[in-house]
Amino acid sequence: MANLNAPFGLNPVGKIGSGPSQKMSEYKVTNDAIFQGDPVALASGVIAQCAAGAAACGVFWGANYNNSDGKPQFRNNVPASQAATAFVYDDPYQVFEVQGDNAGSDVSDQTDVGQKANYTVDPNGVNNGVSGYQLDVSNLGSGADMMVTGFSTKEGRNEVGVANVVYTVLIDNHLYA
Repeated sequence: MANLNAPFGLNPVGKIGSGPSQKMSEYKVTNDAIFQGDPVALASGVIAQCAAGAAACGVFWGANYNNSDGKPQFRNNVPASQAATAFVYDDPYQVFEVQGDNAGSDVSDQTDVGQKANYTVDPNGVNNGVSGYQLDVSNLGSGADMMVTGFSTKEGRNEVGVANVVYTVLIDNHLYA
């Protein structure tokens, strides 16, 4: 049976260690379109989508801003050039789920746990304000952005050895770690 191919970026699911989990902090955003589940980087005091290999400060989850009519909005995405207050999961010990991309013959197996990989973006993955970021299966073991901690337990997304499996990961290249 195949895993569902539906990228969703990084989705918070827990935390490694003790203490309160899944806390968000506020950041400013000014220029980039950002979608729920996008890893974000901090530069010059504002956040933007994170490129593979860059240090992430966390994962964007939503934002407050005023629309063109001046009415306050809370959305799971921010349009380009929209000033907003963003909410970001920025704990370096936050665990996320992320779908592995369909990289041809590269598929998952138990030896992926503990390996590092980079982000990749599915250009068709952004849907209703949700991220198209995925784990780049082709560079498992040589990437630097995320460390695989295991696999999802969600039915239809957890068949190891098949493309598009959902991994659990830590952001390994984290600004605050």
